[in-house]
Amino acid sequence: MMIYVQSGRFTRFIGSRRALRQGLTALLVVASGAAYGETSSDYTVVDDVAIYFAVLPAEMLRGFPPGSEEARMHGGVPGGKHVHHLQIALFDARSNTRIDDARVAVTIAEFGLGSIKKELEPFQIGNTQTYGGYFEFRKSDLYEIGVQITLPETGREIEETIEYRHR
Repeated sequence: MMIYVQSGRFTRFIGSRRALRQGLTALLVVASGAAYGETSSDYTVVDDVAIYFAVLPAEMLRGFPPGSEEARMHGGVPGGKHVHHLQIALFDARSNTRIDDARVAVTIAEFGLGSIKKELEPFQIGNTQTYGGYFEFRKSDLYEIGVQITLPETGREIEETIEYRHR
């Protein structure tokens, strides 16, 4: 059973660890709407590769017990009020099979300002591989997320720019 507690801007999950993991896994796979605070998700298809992405508040991951997979990924959840977890899942759009072992990097830029480039780290929750990393989104503004993917085996490169409105 899952109980939601509304407090200020964020909604906190209170419930079993299994329920939390299942909820996070669902978000990692297809990342649906506002289950926790201000989440954002979408997908696009480029050169027969489906790119699913989600931006989640770090507070969502801070609720996991120390030592859990979720708390340890990417070296641990950083502190800070504006920290978010960007995650990307890749699928072959024709066969709908997950693409593992790709290299994924992102360049995040607030319109009119500088950018930050970072390689996303692969991580697994259960049997699901996804790529992710932590970023600060300080302002409610429009951001450009440039995604650079190098596919396994062929080395083929795919690039896509995603517009993300942070609220």
